[in-house]
Parts: sequence; C-alpha cells; structure tokens
Amino acid sequence: MKILENHLKDASPHRMEGRRFSVSLADAPPDGGLARHLHEEIEFFYVRSGRLTLFVEDEAFPLSKDEAVVIPPNLCHWAENPGGLPSSYGTVCFNMSLFTGTGYRRFIRPLMLDGKAYVLKLSGSSGWQSEALRVLDELMRYHNLPDAESWQLEFHGLIFILWNKVYRNQYADSPAILAYQKLYRRMLGSIDYIHDHYKEEITDGLLAKQANMSVGTFCRYFKQLLGVTPFHYINKHRILQSRVLLVNTDRKISDIAFQCGYNNLSHFNREFKRYMGCTPSGYRNYEVQAPGKGGGS
Repeated sequence: MKILENHLKDASPHRMEGRRFSVSLADAPPDGGLARHLHEEIEFFYVRSGRLTLFVEDEAFPLSKDEAVVIPPNLCHWAENPGGLPSSYGTVCFNMSLFTGTGYRRFIRPLMLDGKAYVLKLSGSSGWQSEALRVLDELMRYHNLPDAESWQLEFHGLIFILWNKVYRNQYADSPAILAYQKLYRRMLGSIDYIHDHYKEEITDGLLAKQANMSVGTFCRYFKQLLGVTPFHYINKHRILQSRVLLVNTDRKISDIAFQCGYNNLSHFNREFKRYMGCTPSGYRNYEVQAPGKGGGS
C-alpha cells in the first residue's frame, strides 16, 4: 500500500505480510482519518462506528455505521471524519491473484482495467447488500488472529462468498460489464502492447493497428472500455510502474522518468503529482521511512 499524504493522524497501512489478503481495524478521532493512498488490491472499507466520509478519486461517499464501499485497484482514496465524533473503521483487502491464480480472472478483470466504473457503496438497502455486510463483518473478526495457517482457507472462502454476492447482484448484468465483454477481446492486443512497450513512444496509430481498427474507431472503443483515453491510460500505467522503481531502487529520478517513457523530467514530476498527490522525491522519502518498509516495498 502506498501512503501519499501524512496530514491525518491515522494512516493505517494495509499490511499484507506475505499473504494475499489483509484485515485492519482503526479508530478515526475527530481530527483524524485515513491518509490519501492507492494500492493494487481490491479493498472493502467498512465503518464500524460513527460517521466518516470516504473519498475515491473525485467522488465522496458519506458513510454511517455498518456501511461500506468497494474500492477497485489503483484508485486514490482517503477518509475524513467531518462530524467531530469518535469513529472507527475496518478494511479488508485482497490481492487479485487470489482470483487470477484459480481461473476466475473473468470475475475481476473489468475492475483491473476501469476501476472507477465499479466503485460501489454497500448500505444494506437490499437483502443481498445486508448479507454482504454480514460476511464483511465476519471477515473483520480475523484481525490479528494468531495461527493463520489454521484459518486461511476459511478466510479465502469468505472472500469468495463476499465477492460472489457483489458480482452476481451488482456487476454481472451491468452495462459496463456487458460492454467490457463485447469489447475486451478486440482491444486486448492494444492493452498488452501498452503494458509491454510503455517505456517507448506509443501513438494512437500504433495501438489502433494492434486492434485492426481506424484511429477514430479505436479511440472511441478504448474510452468506452476503459473509461479514459489511450493517452491517459498510458500515463497512469507509466506512473504506476515508476512507483516500484522509486521505492525499490536508488536510481536517480531522472533515470526512472526516462525508463518509464518520459523524456522530460518536469513533465514526469507534473504527471506524478497529478496522479499520486505528491512529488516523486516526496513519495520515495515517505516510503523509505515508513515503518516496516526497511527501504523497500
């Protein structure tokens, strides 16, 4: 998990500790909350007492006790306590490899590409949401439970039960999923090209060629599938890749910028701050000094 701003008292990182999931519980005093961050895991943010406002990118979700939000991967999010009352929250995070490694990639793949379209508030307003919240509350009981070997399979099973309720009732027949299923196969070559060649110059023409489409048709379908233009998708992928190098190497920031496809350091700094909320150097300094990091991620 990547903490970006430390202006709130409780940053509460989700420590995976070598596993493919994490459970965390934390208090949010009147002047506290959860610092702005993003990570590669799917997260369920659950208010256990009081009231909190969760922000996911540019959308705000006021939450009361026993309400939750599903946060797809790689979306900036943070929480604030605007009511002035003591509150508490819990989070359950799981790595997507929990699904991709078991042949169930299709149930989470859309969130990997256009996560913003799948942010979801759970409020108990329907029977299935109440059931999902009960499973989520049960998952919270595993926080700091010793002897993980004795309960990991049970925990994984509960995650699959929880995700089945969310997917079957909210995502399976949504217009976004249907559009995804129709377009994904046509666009896969272009998406893979970006992931394989992000260090190089990439044009809309090159990407359109991978999909055997005209540039105009390709750009329209790309935005329909991923929710952003090819330019913005490439930029975000480059920034996400640069995070790994900033934390796990001691290379100069200018070298990292070049390796991730930026020929201009000022442009890299500007784009990094736009996506991550801080400068590359500020991000590196925080990650190196963060408790438990030991200079790496």
